[in-house]
Amino acid sequence: MYELLSRIHQPSDLKSLTRDELKQITVELRQAIVDNLSKTGGHFASDLGTVELITALHAVYNVPSDKIIWDTGHQCYAHKMLTGRLDRFSTLRQYGGISGFLRREESEYDLFGAGHAGTSISAAYGFAVARDMAGRTADEHVLAVIGDAAMTAGLALEGLHNAGHSNRNFVVILNDNDMSIAESVGALATYLAKLRVSPVYQTMESRTRDLLKNVPGLPGQLVTRAASSVLKHNLTHMVSTPHSGVLFEQLGYQYIGPVDGHDLNLLIDLFSAIRHLNGPVFVHLLTVKGKGYEEAEGDARKWHAVTPPMFSGAPGSKGGVRTWTSIFSAAMLEMAAKDSKIAAITAAMPDGTGLTAFSQKFPDRYFDTAIAEQHAVCFAAGMAAEGMKPVTAIYSTFLQRAYDIVLHDVAIQNLPVPFCLDRAGLVGDDGPTHHGVFDIAYLRHIPNMALLAPKDGEEMDDMLHYMLEKHVTGPNAGPIAIRYPRGNAPQVEWPQPSAPLEYGKAEVLQNGSDIAFLAYGSMVAPALEAANTLQQEGISVHLVNLRWAKPLDREAVIEAARLTGRVIVMEEGVVQGGVGSAVLEVLSEASLPQVQTRLFGVPNRFIEHGAIPILHRLCMLTAHDFAAAARDMMGRQQPDMEPLAVVEKHESLTA
Repeated sequence: MYELLSRIHQPSDLKSLTRDELKQITVELRQAIVDNLSKTGGHFASDLGTVELITALHAVYNVPSDKIIWDTGHQCYAHKMLTGRLDRFSTLRQYGGISGFLRREESEYDLFGAGHAGTSISAAYGFAVARDMAGRTADEHVLAVIGDAAMTAGLALEGLHNAGHSNRNFVVILNDNDMSIAESVGALATYLAKLRVSPVYQTMESRTRDLLKNVPGLPGQLVTRAASSVLKHNLTHMVSTPHSGVLFEQLGYQYIGPVDGHDLNLLIDLFSAIRHLNGPVFVHLLTVKGKGYEEAEGDARKWHAVTPPMFSGAPGSKGGVRTWTSIFSAAMLEMAAKDSKIAAITAAMPDGTGLTAFSQKFPDRYFDTAIAEQHAVCFAAGMAAEGMKPVTAIYSTFLQRAYDIVLHDVAIQNLPVPFCLDRAGLVGDDGPTHHGVFDIAYLRHIPNMALLAPKDGEEMDDMLHYMLEKHVTGPNAGPIAIRYPRGNAPQVEWPQPSAPLEYGKAEVLQNGSDIAFLAYGSMVAPALEAANTLQQEGISVHLVNLRWAKPLDREAVIEAARLTGRVIVMEEGVVQGGVGSAVLEVLSEASLPQVQTRLFGVPNRFIEHGAIPILHRLCMLTAHDFAAAARDMMGRQQPDMEPLAVVEKHESLTA
């Protein structure tokens, strides 16, 4: 199917190909991305946009001897295919298959793993310093490849600043496609946009020749070819003034660009010349997200990541089923229409957090900080200090980046910042960098913080209204966070109507005498399923929807322990420091250590990517696991059941 690509098993295989053959490789790479993602799903538009860049880099440099460090890694599918993983690409993001990001343990060509944006420059500079300290400067090139959206991350700017005046041989390649997942925002995005369209005062040919002509040992022929190649292909609008890259030059870099990032010949010539430059170099490439796939080029935001139905036109969800994110979105619109103090903040994720509709209806109260979670939280703290209600919607995994700001600027001052943590729990195909399993533990120990999680969509709506209509202005005002999973909210027939929401109060869903289930958030539904199974076996279950991880309902916990003497706690977060730990603290303080306890949560290891039902089974977070634990604590025999195949598979992988 892929005549040339199938013969590439390592990057060095590219070096024997002609330029025309390398162009054919780019065609086949794009086709392979479309073919495979139509079956597996994955990041789409960004990967189509980096095909020429990746091909040119591997054709010129010698990875892994040379070090190419990619930012985030979601745009590196072509890199994976050129480094021996084409035949495994059908397993992309599947349990037991290859990751959708770069991982050091997956390939020697994945030199640095990442899943959060902004890390590449700092990490690559670390590689460069280590190289120089080992005396390998003459033999080893180090490059960081970063997107314009990731450049808005504070960490990226910190790294750029630190490396710029080092005088070390170090290259930063900016892959500028004018997009984050949504449109890029902020002053840096505006600056880059001006570089793209400003009128010409100095040709790129002259600029590049001046930069290269005094490099010792660089053939004059290569100087001329690299410089003229830059000018040759429709670049008359791509260099602005003699100071077009002044920002980067003032930071200590030799600036080259903007350059057409889809012109393979140009890129190969340019990278070949840059190999001979000394000191920090900044190369500015212009690319198009979705390149080569018409629909993705036309709407890169929609095609950022895909699932197979997007290719077939089939609907992505069943009618009538609400996602957690859509419930948040609807509640925000409803409440903001009534309360002008409600504002919404996101860190470059308006679509993912469900704030797109809010941005359209209330543009003056919507703020996208770009990929800058620390700034987003401190910005929210300032708004809250002035009486606003700044709803800060950030994925659980990304709020980790703002931990110090949550503690230092929000909690110490007890500012009523409402946090809405989407993608809390195991998120599936994106794997360990994106699982939102640490938020309970990293927020619970912070003084003044309140934490809650809903069992279903109706309760989530109640919690959002409570948070913004009562909590942030009430007697318990302070920072508060609600966590909720990815995907559809469950539709469950509960044993009784939901009790009104009160600060720090749990909800008893059914009374029982044999064993107590204390479940939090997404685990309440499987806990009820397990309780119903046990009820049929004559085991009476006391089922509690904790609602609050902090403040924990001490009375409800103690009552459950005294009624049954056996307590099982379920949460979709890490066990260490989580809700189960809070329950044990209460039992210890109440001098009830004789109570039998079992804690269910995510174990102390990073969980692989895979379908959420598989990951729930691996972490023993299913109704089957809860019922089995209850029988064990009761001394009851387990029913005969076939072992689940996924467990056997996991054990073989672990071995």
